[in-house]
Amino acid sequence: LILTLDGENVVKAVPDIGFLHSGFEKLGEDLDFNQYVPIVDRMNYISPLANEIAWHHAIEKLLGIELTPRCKYLRTMLAELMRLHDHLLNVGAVALDLGAFTAFLYCFQQREKIYDIVEYASGQRFHSSYTRVGGVLFDVNLEWIEKVRKFVKEFAETFEEVDDLLTKNRIFIDRTKSVGVLTKEDAISFGVTGPLARSSGVVRDLRKDEPYLA
Repeated sequence: LILTLDGENVVKAVPDIGFLHSGFEKLGEDLDFNQYVPIVDRMNYISPLANEIAWHHAIEKLLGIELTPRCKYLRTMLAELMRLHDHLLNVGAVALDLGAFTAFLYCFQQREKIYDIVEYASGQRFHSSYTRVGGVLFDVNLEWIEKVRKFVKEFAETFEEVDDLLTKNRIFIDRTKSVGVLTKEDAISFGVTGPLARSSGVVRDLRKDEPYLA
């Protein structure tokens, strides 16, 4: 982004597109639907498994393949864990940039636990390449399910702690309130989704409006 600054205020931002292109489309020309999984992993360094799930979900819709209920639930659990993984990085990194080191550590500790869960299922912590057309690479066992249950239970406590550290913190509020305001109209115009859109007043939650898998 080529920025024009007035002190600390960004007056203008011009995106210069093209420097991060890795030839993903070209690589896909000679790969089948399963071989392409490592590529979609690398399109999203924050929650790679979510990309895999979306990729194979689209393929299965095109081919008319119906997943088993077990696979639907497994993929949904992993996708929602990736959603948490994504938000934990965003919240933790913002906190760190604004001087809140403790909240950053709390968030990243939880991300490590999600990595553990993914590794237990797929054998790899980060680029898991776990989904396949019609299913996944390996099934999970009861021990994996217990790991997820334990994480969800403990995560609630960490969420409360991070909430206390940030959203009631005068310094954090002073540094974020009224900064980068996004109107409802702009959010819709820019195609903004998720929590950012909802915080701008857009009543839209894809999981409720267009439920996926389980």
